[in-house]
Formats: sequence, structure tokens, C-alpha cells
Amino acid sequence: MPSDEKQKKRNDSNGLQRCPVGSDVGIFGRANGFVDGLSAGFIYATAIRELITQTEEIETALATLDEEEKELLPTLKEDLADIDAKWVLATAMFAIEA
Repeated sequence: MPSDEKQKKRNDSNGLQRCPVGSDVGIFGRANGFVDGLSAGFIYATAIRELITQTEEIETALATLDEEEKELLPTLKEDLADIDAKWVLATAMFAIEA
């Protein structure tokens, strides 16, 4: 008979939460979280790359306006203001002070 000293080991997860579907076990237990984080990183990087491209295009257009294109100035400034608002949102997602 087992003595009192050799009781069953507690099923302690060191304070970690269990996955509700039970998929966080085994050697690939935390792989889902890693894949989610990696995918989010790619999505954020792509969004920021697109913001950089749009910002550069508008700034180039503003710098190279000729007399005929001066009527596009209000539209370009609105687009630039919209992109600036997106930059604020993007930096907030990364918790970076803008």
C-alpha cells in the first residue's frame, strides 16, 4: 500500500490557464499561440509597409505639383490627414507613443 508520503502528484500547471479545447498539451502545446502571434506580426508589418508606401506617394505628389495639379491639393491633404490618423492607430496597436 502506498504510504501517505507518496500521494498522487498534483496536476499543477504553474499558474498557466488551460486551453478550453484541451489542445495545449504535448510538445506542441503552445504552438497555436505562437502561430497566432506570428500571423499577427505579418499582418501588422504588411499594414505598416502599406502606410509607408502611401505616405511616400502622397508626399512625393505634394512636392512635385505643377500648376494644373494644384487643384488636387485639398484632396491630397485630406488623404495625408487620413493616413496620419492611421499612423496614430498603428502606433497605438504597438503601444508606442506617437
